[in-house]
Amino acid sequence: MSKKVIAAALAFSVLATILVYNSDAMKEARLVKSLVARNIEARGGESAWDKVSSLRLSGQMDLGQDVVVPYVLEQKRPDKMCFEFIFQEETSTQCANGNGGWKVAPFLGREGAEAMTELEYQETADSTDPYGLLYDYAARGSEIDLLGQETLDGRNTYKLQVTLPKGGVRWLYLDEETALEIKLEAIRIVAGRERLVKTYYHDWESTDGLLIARRQETLTDGDSQSHFLTVDSVVVNPVLDDERFEMPVSRSASQGGSSSNSS
Repeated sequence: MSKKVIAAALAFSVLATILVYNSDAMKEARLVKSLVARNIEARGGESAWDKVSSLRLSGQMDLGQDVVVPYVLEQKRPDKMCFEFIFQEETSTQCANGNGGWKVAPFLGREGAEAMTELEYQETADSTDPYGLLYDYAARGSEIDLLGQETLDGRNTYKLQVTLPKGGVRWLYLDEETALEIKLEAIRIVAGRERLVKTYYHDWESTDGLLIARRQETLTDGDSQSHFLTVDSVVVNPVLDDERFEMPVSRSASQGGSSSNSS
């Protein structure tokens, strides 16, 4: 093969590489990667989050009609979560353990533990990991697409679509300047119907080098009032036994266990 032919082939190869690199898909992929990296750095950095195996958050939660209750959220990697709140001196619980979930809802007249439905378990998908939606998302089986830019309350944001491993979709808005989360949108089942639920993040503060939003405001389509949740205390790496996330053994064996698959 002559030197001219080799040179021409190399030129075409370089040109093809340049065209692929400059394609819209590759530009979007690089921007998404950059946004995720900036978000992780803004929230404390990869080295700080790598050391996190569990989190305990506690504070106050607004249930509406001027009812505010204390709650505790405990998360343990991988895919374990328990959320508890006290209402009318009774404790309600919702837990997931990576294989399924269970709940205790005395305010609904249900005193014993019950397995979550598959749909209820899916709803816990973005609260079972202390890392959040973006950290190490590809290794965890999620996909991220950039949907463009929008202005929220005078701030420029990037809108990301996060598709979870089991197919659930979340829409996350990152501040263009700080790369921190501003809003999360999700379609959830509320009172038996699908509704768009919007959560706004405020008051970011650092604990042990981790930046965490200390106040959330949630607005559900069809509800004229937003509801808040505060994070008043953060404990990094509390000791949480795996049994904490398992359904209580007092549950009747005849009722069976949760057979849901991990998300």
